[in-house]
Amino acid sequence: MSRTVVIGGVGPTLGASFAERFAAEGDAVALWARSESYTAELAAELRADTPGEAIAIEADVTDPQAVAAAVERVNDAFGTVDVYVHNTPVPGWTGPTDSTPEDLATTLETVGYGFAVVVDALLPDLRDGGGTVIHNTGDFAKWITRSTAEQLATEGVHVVHAFIDGRVDDGSVPETVPAAERVDPDAVAEEFLRLVEQDPDVWTFDVDFRPCGDDSFRTWR
Repeated sequence: MSRTVVIGGVGPTLGASFAERFAAEGDAVALWARSESYTAELAAELRADTPGEAIAIEADVTDPQAVAAAVERVNDAFGTVDVYVHNTPVPGWTGPTDSTPEDLATTLETVGYGFAVVVDALLPDLRDGGGTVIHNTGDFAKWITRSTAEQLATEGVHVVHAFIDGRVDDGSVPETVPAAERVDPDAVAEEFLRLVEQDPDVWTFDVDFRPCGDDSFRTWR
């Protein structure tokens, strides 16, 4: 039975890998981004090359009205949303000498507030179908995920905090970085699928993904 999957924040690396993996399962995938310049082409490729369905939707996760409109479009196209992946990486705040207060505000707004906005809009769907929410972010925002998980678990909604603790191999990683220190986005997508399909008796809440050759634990970020 196919699922309806919304991916908030789709780019050519992780977001694309998530979309491709779920579409390969025959799922209907909604690709959210602030612009359709990339996602429209990706959606067309998924419709042509996979057994799934795909639609590109322009949506700013920090805008409640835009999110409500995006959810309505997904419902009209595919029905109830079963899975939401919050994949909105932004440059983080690393301290006053390296970053600005505006950097911190942008990070918190996108990763924290944006997550809350989307989950709030999707609550009826998630409760109805016993959905899954994956919050892909650093440990600094884990309390937001935990509060969401604590309140929704008893309603049959699986909420996961996922942290990719390594350099995602997106083409910009220097050639001097060995393969064992790179994170394959397709491998992460495979693990996200496993999280969605987990038995309710053994739900994961918090998971770090780290390449075997990278011993620099950065889970606090």
